[in-house]
Amino acid sequence: MATNFDKFAQEGNEYVKQLAADLGHPEEKGQASILLRAVLHTLRDRITISESLHVLEQLPMFLKGMYVDHWKYRETPLKFNTMEEFTSAVEEEQAKHGERKFNWSQSTEDLVKMVFTSLGIRYFSQGQMANITAQLPKQLKALFPVESVSRH
Repeated sequence: MATNFDKFAQEGNEYVKQLAADLGHPEEKGQASILLRAVLHTLRDRITISESLHVLEQLPMFLKGMYVDHWKYRETPLKFNTMEEFTSAVEEEQAKHGERKFNWSQSTEDLVKMVFTSLGIRYFSQGQMANITAQLPKQLKALFPVESVSRH
């Protein structure tokens, strides 16, 4: 069976277009993509390898590629314990991809919440969201949709 990479690209472009609209900036697909990558990479670096494999299981191919891009093995995940540490890590990831600061009125915390909400609606099951939040300190659980946090 041949792999249809055009389909993966089309799905990715459609999702980024929808995410940009969800973020309130439909014209900023490039920035939405950078934010999505930064959020995924920061999450990936904060959870265990085994949990990352469960996350990958639920993502479509275009997001799997984004998730694993430049991934370096760590025996122990990084410990972002506060909202400030997590959002600073997201901003550092954004900077790696050419974005210093979005000229948007939302805080990084709100933007991260919106990305996780979008991923939760489209790709992550409630069980997966609960498994992710189980690995996070209380303050960071606020980044995820309320339904997943309250079920845990």
